[in-house]
Amino acid sequence: MARVIIPENPDQLIKLMQDAVSREQTLAPNGTLSPQELTDFANLLITADTANEKQKEHYKKAEELTVTRNNALGTTDGMSVDQPGTGMFLLTTLRDLLLARNKTNPKVLGEWGFEVDDTPQKKADTPPAP
Repeated sequence: MARVIIPENPDQLIKLMQDAVSREQTLAPNGTLSPQELTDFANLLITADTANEKQKEHYKKAEELTVTRNNALGTTDGMSVDQPGTGMFLLTTLRDLLLARNKTNPKVLGEWGFEVDDTPQKKADTPPAP
């Protein structure tokens, strides 16, 4: 028995719907779908196609905004905290200056929103003597 494949990809599905609506409109009033079904189908196609195009525009805009955000933060691949003109650069600069001014009480950095972990650090395991 033959299989009739209906694509899951939105672009391909919309194209198939366009072809089907076009064929049904050509055959009308002798098409397979009733006039009401054909109208509903055509309206769903318009809704889906419009939303699909808007989704593509928003996706592209979201990608552009993500790049802009990451560049401003300094979190783009290849950037480091040493990259002047980024949020990470200025934030780590502020952290370092505050730590230098508050060596005996680093908890003060919490007033700037920093999370300060003062739990004792584990000592690195030293390998046994040979």
